Amino acid sequence: MIFISLLLLAYDYGSVSGFVTDASNGEKLAYANVYLENTNMGSATNDKGYYIIHNITPGTYSIIFSYIGYESAKMGISIEENHNTVINIEMNPSLIELEEIKVSAERTRFEQEVEVSHITFTPREIKSVPGLFENDLIKTLQLMPGVVAMHDLSNKLYVRGGSPDENLTLLDGITIYNPSTHLFGLFSTFNPDAVSNAELYAGGFPAKYGDRLSSVLAVTTKEGNSKKYTGEASIGLITSKLMFEGPIPKGSILLSGRRTYFDALVWAYSKIKNDTLSLPYYFYDGIAKINFNPSPENRFTIAGIAGSDIVSFEESFSNEIEEKIDLEWGNRGISLRWRRVFSPQFYGEILGAWSNFLTHFQYEDFSDSTNNLHIYEEIIDYTGKCDFNYFLNDRHTLACGIDAKQLEIGYNLNVVEQDIIAQEQKTHLFTAYVQDKWSLIPNILSVQAGLRALYDNTCKRSCLNPRIGMKYHVKPNTALNLAWGKYNQFLITINSQESYFSIFDFWRLVDSTHNIPSSYHVIAGLEQWFDNNTRLTIEPYYKKYYDLLVPKENEIFFSTPSESLSVANGYSTGLDIFFKKSFENAFGWISYSLCFTKRKVGARYYSPRYDRRHNLNIVFGFTIPEYIPLFKNGTLNLRWYFATGLPYAEDLARYRYRYYDSAEQNWEYEWVVLQGPRDAHRLPLSHRLDFHLEKDMRIFGLKGSWYIDVMNIYNHDNIAFYTLDYDENPPKKTAYTLLPIPIPSFGINLRF
Repeated sequence: MIFISLLLLAYDYGSVSGFVTDASNGEKLAYANVYLENTNMGSATNDKGYYIIHNITPGTYSIIFSYIGYESAKMGISIEENHNTVINIEMNPSLIELEEIKVSAERTRFEQEVEVSHITFTPREIKSVPGLFENDLIKTLQLMPGVVAMHDLSNKLYVRGGSPDENLTLLDGITIYNPSTHLFGLFSTFNPDAVSNAELYAGGFPAKYGDRLSSVLAVTTKEGNSKKYTGEASIGLITSKLMFEGPIPKGSILLSGRRTYFDALVWAYSKIKNDTLSLPYYFYDGIAKINFNPSPENRFTIAGIAGSDIVSFEESFSNEIEEKIDLEWGNRGISLRWRRVFSPQFYGEILGAWSNFLTHFQYEDFSDSTNNLHIYEEIIDYTGKCDFNYFLNDRHTLACGIDAKQLEIGYNLNVVEQDIIAQEQKTHLFTAYVQDKWSLIPNILSVQAGLRALYDNTCKRSCLNPRIGMKYHVKPNTALNLAWGKYNQFLITINSQESYFSIFDFWRLVDSTHNIPSSYHVIAGLEQWFDNNTRLTIEPYYKKYYDLLVPKENEIFFSTPSESLSVANGYSTGLDIFFKKSFENAFGWISYSLCFTKRKVGARYYSPRYDRRHNLNIVFGFTIPEYIPLFKNGTLNLRWYFATGLPYAEDLARYRYRYYDSAEQNWEYEWVVLQGPRDAHRLPLSHRLDFHLEKDMRIFGLKGSWYIDVMNIYNHDNIAFYTLDYDENPPKKTAYTLLPIPIPSFGINLRF
């Protein structure tokens, strides 16, 4: 009856729909404003740049498109009854922001969407944050409320008391199982030059997403310039990057690559000096994307990513190779997406994706093969999914989708050419969701309710995950948000996510002997816009965990087999505050997080190592005035953070343990360290100031820029961990810092 009533209401009316894109490069413009002049009828584009305005009385109108930083566009249209008019528009960038279009995408999203704990990043914001050797997406996300880092060099996301394996990471629909893979966890696998935008849901994410307990990071790469051929090249202290994009018939292409080159420089130096010096490590990654538009209603996109870290070296004695070590780990994947506008009100996407994360270690002893060792682990993910949106009217949108996933996890330990461990896990996961967003009272009260169902074919288990969110506009610039949801996760890692340094992630399926880990999110929030360039969000939250599978306390690196994992419950609660302000020549934000995280194993509660009580980040950037020579019109960005210490277990004593070795037929002794409670002590306070200076230039007739980054400007010692030397009397306690001095880096960027 509801659908019949809606159809009757729409009778004798017309509509207008289409896509809004950037005229300079063809990129979609999400959350652009579209309205009919001298009426109260309008809409906004969605995240794909698509819009529709329903129930328009037949006649002649002027339609206006506006978006911050772009020239407004206006044209006349004729609306016919029971007919949809298609208007696809390309908007021209403008250096002058007209008064009538000073509404940003963030502001429009605030007015249109029902969501909490959502953060969107643009390339400008990613590149403005000071970085170690180069800008990094994960490092930028660590400056957001609710996200903490373990130490100065950590590149993993700990979101609101959750471990990194509780985060779902997607790149153009490809599941990335270890996004912090490069340089032993120092760099993420995302080349920031190829990123169009990144969305982080720190909690309360809608039914469209699932299969993780804490957060979702959805990264979208650039579409590729469909208007002209362009490129960028960057040369940094340890990496070089190259990106090319341009039009193809009825579409566009983007190619991006990055590689470290210290190994090549060391190799060249050794050849010049006739030396044997070498650096046996490098990493590389690449992103490719092709768009093909056979018609306005259809769009096909192929996206791919590949990257690896490689360590390979040989030891020679008497000019003969005695031993060899090969180590490789990395992500790769490919996706094919079909976007189809089936009708003006019915919009959908069909996606097929393949993803792989592998870890490979091989040691060969050519003089004694009994020492040979080979470890190989990988996860392979085949995904097929469909997502559909039905726009019933300007106030009501239905979304639904299905997801079928085949997971294959193989792990092999080979010693002396014999398989000690050779196992494979395989399962099929099926997911379906439905989501309803309804503006019950236009511009005042909106509700979004959803239900996600999951089924594990191997263990014959299912879960239902209800989600609900509400937004109440107290005033046009003030909104109260509320969200609640249940979340389940069928995959875990058996390596500890509490490790200070984590190179690999070893994934396992939750077997039938364990319950499926689950979490419940309750989030409230206040969102206040003081003007179109100033906003404040305050979000208290509570997250309850059940049936977590965690390594035992002393198994900090690996835990094998998975049956040895401990079962834990727990909770995380806190408060996140985010304030952001933009000026004509300056911008910045302040984020603060208060968090309490507890886990319970057996009868004992403890705080995991990533439980950081207070976390404050301040980012400020501005254009350097013209009266300052050399640097005039450049940009200077500063980042300062302050954080309380993380918990750790203090060594209490050590003693000699006596045991009988039956193989040697005698008594043996070994030292055993007696450790206190794992969260009995806290590291000292941490704080650090970094800066990023960038200035435009021209070289060889090309536009470009040079930049300088300095980490830890005032040389503060942020202690990462302690060690005890028991050979000293009394034992000597030593503190270790990871940035012992200010660390500079520099580079140049060229655009062609």
